[in-house]
Amino acid sequence: MVSVVSAQSGGGTRAPSVEVQFGKPTFTQKLFYEKLYEKKPFEDATLYYYDNGVYKIISPGEEHYGVFVVNGKMTDDEYAVNFISLPSTDWGGKTAMHALKFNRKTGKFTQQATWEDDPGIAPQYGRFSQDENTIADPRPVNWDNHNNPAGQTAWPFGR
Repeated sequence: MVSVVSAQSGGGTRAPSVEVQFGKPTFTQKLFYEKLYEKKPFEDATLYYYDNGVYKIISPGEEHYGVFVVNGKMTDDEYAVNFISLPSTDWGGKTAMHALKFNRKTGKFTQQATWEDDPGIAPQYGRFSQDENTIADPRPVNWDNHNNPAGQTAWPFGR
C-alpha cells in the first residue's frame, strides 16, 4: 500500500503540491514536555517515524508532517534527530526545525526549535517512550483517535 501526503499552502485555493510517500513504519515516540514553548503549550505529543525519513506528529493542538534525519540509530542509548516540518497551518504556513536529543537510559529528551516567526524559542525538555510503529498510513490518525481502546494514553512513567 502506498500512502501519499501532500505539502500545500493553507487557504481556499489549491496551491501546487509535492507528493511524498511514507516509507515503512519504524518507531513511535510519545513525548511529555516538562518545559513548554509558550506559543504551543501542548504537554503531550506522539511522533510516527518512517524509514524514508518522513514523520507525522500529533498533539492536542497540532497535526503535521515533515522530514527527519537521525544522528546515530534510534536503538542507541543516545541519539539525536533533526526535524523539518513541511509548511502547515501549525507553523503559519512555513517550515520549522526541531533538534532533539534522546537518552533511552533516562527516558529524557531535550529540544531546540527554530522558527522564522519567533527566532528566540527557549530550549525545551521532557520525557519520552519509544515503541514499534505499526501504522502504515498515519493520515487518518489524529489526537482524538490515537489512544488505546480504553481511551487512555499509556505512559510508562508517572506525571
